[in-house]
Amino acid sequence: MSLDWQELGSKAASKEFYELRDEYLSNKFKFQDYGFTFLILGGLSFFIFRRDKPLYSPSSKTGISMLGFGAALLTTACNVGDLFLEFYRGAYPWWADSMGIPLMGVPFLALIYLGWSALNLLGMNGNFIPGAVISFRKVKGSNYFYLFLIVVSILLTGICVAEAYFWMVLPGILWVYFYASLWAGRFTANKKSHPTHAVRLL
Repeated sequence: MSLDWQELGSKAASKEFYELRDEYLSNKFKFQDYGFTFLILGGLSFFIFRRDKPLYSPSSKTGISMLGFGAALLTTACNVGDLFLEFYRGAYPWWADSMGIPLMGVPFLALIYLGWSALNLLGMNGNFIPGAVISFRKVKGSNYFYLFLIVVSILLTGICVAEAYFWMVLPGILWVYFYASLWAGRFTANKKSHPTHAVRLL
Protein backbone atom coordinates (compact mmCIF):
# COMPACT_ATOMS: atom_id res chain seq x y z
CA MET A 1 0.00 0.00 0.00
CA SER A 2 2.99 2.32 0.43
CA LEU A 3 3.92 2.15 -3.26
CA ASP A 4 3.42 5.46 -5.03
CA TRP A 5 2.37 4.15 -8.42
CA GLN A 6 1.93 7.64 -9.84
CA GLU A 7 5.54 8.49 -9.10
CA LEU A 8 6.96 5.14 -10.17
CA GLY A 9 4.68 4.61 -13.11
CA SER A 10 2.07 1.87 -13.34
CA LYS A 11 4.33 -0.71 -15.01
CA ALA A 12 7.27 -0.28 -12.63
CA ALA A 13 4.98 -0.11 -9.59
CA SER A 14 3.20 -3.32 -10.64
CA LYS A 15 6.54 -5.09 -11.04
CA GLU A 16 7.61 -4.02 -7.55
CA PHE A 17 4.21 -4.95 -6.15
CA TYR A 18 4.44 -8.56 -7.41
CA GLU A 19 8.05 -8.89 -6.26
CA LEU A 20 7.15 -7.73 -2.74
CA ARG A 21 4.12 -10.02 -2.64
CA ASP A 22 6.15 -13.06 -3.72
CA GLU A 23 8.81 -12.23 -1.12
CA TYR A 24 6.49 -11.95 1.87
CA LEU A 25 3.63 -14.27 0.97
CA SER A 26 3.52 -17.50 2.95
CA ASN A 27 2.27 -20.89 1.72
CA LYS A 28 -1.12 -20.56 3.43
CA PHE A 29 -3.03 -19.97 0.19
CA LYS A 30 -1.37 -22.99 -1.44
CA PHE A 31 -2.34 -25.15 1.54
CA GLN A 32 -5.90 -23.85 1.33
CA ASP A 33 -6.04 -24.63 -2.39
CA TYR A 34 -4.79 -28.18 -1.87
CA GLY A 35 -7.33 -28.61 0.92
CA PHE A 36 -10.19 -27.58 -1.35
CA THR A 37 -8.80 -29.78 -4.13
CA PHE A 38 -8.72 -32.93 -2.01
CA LEU A 39 -12.10 -32.09 -0.50
CA ILE A 40 -13.63 -32.00 -4.00
CA LEU A 41 -11.87 -35.21 -5.04
CA GLY A 42 -12.95 -36.97 -1.85
CA GLY A 43 -16.57 -35.94 -2.27
CA LEU A 44 -16.65 -37.01 -5.91
CA SER A 45 -14.98 -40.34 -5.11
CA PHE A 46 -17.59 -41.07 -2.45
CA PHE A 47 -20.38 -40.19 -4.85
CA ILE A 48 -19.04 -42.19 -7.82
CA PHE A 49 -17.64 -45.26 -6.08
CA ARG A 50 -20.04 -45.67 -3.17
CA ARG A 51 -21.86 -48.47 -4.99
CA ASP A 52 -20.37 -51.48 -6.68
CA LYS A 53 -22.10 -50.69 -9.95
CA PRO A 54 -20.88 -49.57 -13.37
CA LEU A 55 -20.97 -45.93 -14.32
CA TYR A 56 -23.75 -45.00 -16.72
CA SER A 57 -24.25 -41.96 -18.90
CA PRO A 58 -27.39 -39.85 -18.34
CA SER A 59 -30.51 -41.79 -19.28
CA SER A 60 -31.74 -39.38 -21.96
CA LYS A 61 -30.37 -37.12 -24.66
CA THR A 62 -31.81 -34.18 -22.73
CA GLY A 63 -29.81 -35.23 -19.68
CA ILE A 64 -26.60 -35.43 -21.70
CA SER A 65 -27.33 -32.00 -23.18
CA MET A 66 -27.87 -30.55 -19.71
CA LEU A 67 -24.60 -32.15 -18.61
CA GLY A 68 -22.70 -30.43 -21.42
CA PHE A 69 -24.29 -27.03 -20.87
CA GLY A 70 -23.86 -27.42 -17.12
CA ALA A 71 -20.14 -28.10 -17.58
CA ALA A 72 -19.88 -24.98 -19.75
CA LEU A 73 -21.68 -22.73 -17.26
CA LEU A 74 -19.80 -24.16 -14.28
CA THR A 75 -16.48 -23.56 -16.02
CA THR A 76 -17.46 -19.94 -16.61
CA ALA A 77 -18.65 -19.50 -13.02
CA CYS A 78 -15.43 -21.00 -11.66
CA ASN A 79 -13.38 -18.59 -13.75
CA VAL A 80 -15.29 -15.72 -12.16
CA GLY A 81 -14.92 -17.25 -8.70
CA ASP A 82 -11.18 -17.55 -9.15
CA LEU A 83 -10.95 -13.86 -10.09
CA PHE A 84 -12.83 -12.77 -6.97
CA LEU A 85 -10.86 -15.09 -4.69
CA GLU A 86 -7.55 -13.76 -5.99
CA PHE A 87 -8.84 -10.22 -5.57
CA TYR A 88 -9.80 -11.03 -1.97
CA ARG A 89 -6.31 -12.47 -1.40
CA GLY A 90 -4.70 -9.26 -2.63
CA ALA A 91 -3.22 -10.74 -5.78
CA TYR A 92 -3.73 -7.59 -7.83
CA PRO A 93 -2.25 -4.10 -7.40
CA TRP A 94 -4.70 -1.92 -5.50
CA TRP A 95 -4.49 0.90 -8.06
CA ALA A 96 -5.14 -1.27 -11.13
CA ASP A 97 -8.47 -1.99 -12.75
CA SER A 98 -7.61 -5.67 -12.53
CA MET A 99 -11.17 -7.02 -12.19
CA GLY A 100 -12.92 -4.93 -14.80
CA ILE A 101 -11.19 -6.18 -17.93
CA PRO A 102 -11.45 -9.96 -17.18
CA LEU A 103 -15.10 -9.62 -16.11
CA MET A 104 -15.93 -7.91 -19.38
CA GLY A 105 -14.84 -11.05 -21.21
CA VAL A 106 -16.99 -13.43 -19.14
CA PRO A 107 -20.08 -13.34 -21.44
CA PHE A 108 -17.91 -14.08 -24.48
CA LEU A 109 -16.18 -16.89 -22.60
CA ALA A 110 -19.57 -18.38 -21.67
CA LEU A 111 -20.69 -18.25 -25.30
CA ILE A 112 -17.54 -20.07 -26.40
CA TYR A 113 -18.06 -22.84 -23.83
CA LEU A 114 -21.77 -23.16 -24.61
CA GLY A 115 -21.07 -23.19 -28.34
CA TRP A 116 -18.48 -25.94 -27.88
CA SER A 117 -20.98 -28.00 -25.87
CA ALA A 118 -23.66 -27.52 -28.53
CA LEU A 119 -21.21 -28.53 -31.26
CA ASN A 120 -20.37 -31.75 -29.44
CA LEU A 121 -24.05 -32.59 -29.08
CA LEU A 122 -24.05 -33.30 -32.82
CA GLY A 123 -22.50 -36.60 -31.76
CA MET A 124 -25.96 -37.72 -30.66
CA ASN A 125 -27.24 -37.65 -34.24
CA GLY A 126 -27.66 -40.98 -35.96
CA ASN A 127 -26.92 -44.14 -34.00
CA PHE A 128 -26.84 -43.20 -30.35
CA ILE A 129 -28.06 -44.81 -27.13
CA PRO A 130 -28.31 -42.73 -23.92
CA GLY A 131 -27.90 -44.39 -20.55
CA ALA A 132 -25.04 -46.55 -21.83
CA VAL A 133 -22.42 -48.13 -19.60
CA ILE A 134 -19.16 -46.17 -19.61
CA SER A 135 -16.41 -48.76 -19.85
CA PHE A 136 -13.08 -48.53 -21.66
CA ARG A 137 -12.22 -52.21 -21.68
CA LYS A 138 -12.77 -52.30 -25.43
CA VAL A 139 -12.17 -49.20 -27.54
CA LYS A 140 -11.38 -50.69 -30.94
CA GLY A 141 -13.72 -49.35 -33.58
CA SER A 142 -15.09 -46.63 -31.31
CA ASN A 143 -15.14 -42.88 -31.88
CA TYR A 144 -11.49 -41.90 -31.45
CA PHE A 145 -12.29 -38.18 -31.51
CA TYR A 146 -14.17 -38.43 -28.23
CA LEU A 147 -11.49 -40.70 -26.82
CA PHE A 148 -8.99 -37.96 -27.63
CA LEU A 149 -11.16 -35.35 -25.87
CA ILE A 150 -11.49 -37.63 -22.85
CA VAL A 151 -7.73 -38.17 -22.57
CA VAL A 152 -6.97 -34.44 -23.00
CA SER A 153 -9.59 -33.50 -20.39
CA ILE A 154 -8.21 -36.05 -17.93
CA LEU A 155 -4.69 -34.70 -18.42
CA LEU A 156 -5.82 -31.08 -17.97
CA THR A 157 -7.80 -31.99 -14.85
CA GLY A 158 -4.78 -33.86 -13.51
CA ILE A 159 -2.65 -30.75 -14.01
CA CYS A 160 -5.26 -28.69 -12.12
CA VAL A 161 -5.09 -31.21 -9.25
CA ALA A 162 -1.28 -31.14 -9.22
CA GLU A 163 -1.25 -27.34 -9.26
CA ALA A 164 -4.04 -27.13 -6.65
CA TYR A 165 -6.20 -25.14 -9.07
CA PHE A 166 -9.30 -26.45 -7.34
CA TRP A 167 -11.69 -24.22 -9.28
CA MET A 168 -11.29 -26.32 -12.43
CA VAL A 169 -11.29 -29.79 -10.87
CA LEU A 170 -15.06 -30.26 -10.78
CA PRO A 171 -15.67 -28.66 -14.21
CA GLY A 172 -12.87 -30.82 -15.64
CA ILE A 173 -14.50 -34.00 -14.32
CA LEU A 174 -17.86 -32.90 -15.72
CA TRP A 175 -16.28 -32.40 -19.13
CA VAL A 176 -14.75 -35.88 -18.93
CA TYR A 177 -18.15 -37.36 -18.01
CA PHE A 178 -19.81 -35.41 -20.85
CA TYR A 179 -17.35 -36.66 -23.49
CA ALA A 180 -17.46 -40.19 -22.05
CA SER A 181 -21.27 -40.18 -22.25
CA LEU A 182 -21.17 -39.19 -25.92
CA TRP A 183 -18.50 -41.80 -26.61
CA ALA A 184 -20.37 -44.58 -24.80
CA GLY A 185 -23.69 -43.74 -26.49
CA ARG A 186 -22.20 -44.02 -29.97
CA PHE A 187 -20.05 -47.04 -29.13
CA THR A 188 -22.99 -48.98 -27.66
CA ALA A 189 -25.24 -48.11 -30.60
CA ASN A 190 -22.59 -49.22 -33.09
CA LYS A 191 -22.14 -52.53 -31.29
CA LYS A 192 -25.87 -53.22 -31.44
CA SER A 193 -26.02 -52.25 -35.10
CA HIS A 194 -23.10 -54.57 -35.97
CA PRO A 195 -23.22 -57.49 -33.53
CA THR A 196 -20.49 -60.11 -33.55
CA HIS A 197 -21.84 -63.59 -34.07
CA ALA A 198 -19.91 -66.39 -32.48
CA VAL A 199 -19.48 -69.53 -34.56
CA ARG A 200 -19.95 -72.78 -32.72
CA LEU A 201 -17.80 -75.61 -34.02
CA LEU A 202 -19.54 -78.96 -33.88
